[in-house]
Amino acid sequence: MIKELHKRSVHIDAPVEKVFDYVKDPQHFFEAFDEEWRRHMALAEVRTTPEGVGTTSRLMGRMFLLFHMEWVLTREEYVPNERIVDHANMGGVWTSTFEPDETGTTLTMAFGWSSNVPFVADVLDRIGWEGDKDLDLMLSNLKKAIET
Repeated sequence: MIKELHKRSVHIDAPVEKVFDYVKDPQHFFEAFDEEWRRHMALAEVRTTPEGVGTTSRLMGRMFLLFHMEWVLTREEYVPNERIVDHANMGGVWTSTFEPDETGTTLTMAFGWSSNVPFVADVLDRIGWEGDKDLDLMLSNLKKAIET
């Protein structure tokens, strides 16, 4: 079961196809994180598949600046110009949806935890990051990169 904890949206002045093409690249996903996070993380490996599903990206970094961590994100859903779902081996689930609007695209990103153990998602979420604030920053970074 996925417990969705954070969901944010942004308007981007670009067609859905352009937004989707940019966001589907794991390098761009990584670059959208806060600069402080990127100082302690690296995108170590990306393996893409022609159909999108099964694409993996491996992030390495430090948790709380103490513990070495590795996250592998596996693309579980890939519907061109509509939806991408990446599932992390640590239980995190990232969902991106793309909807045309009057003057471009509404990009929505959601993050949740996949866990069968009660309260684990809430605890991990509270100690791991500032969900809504971080998602807003990621969307802002994606918007800026796509519109320039």
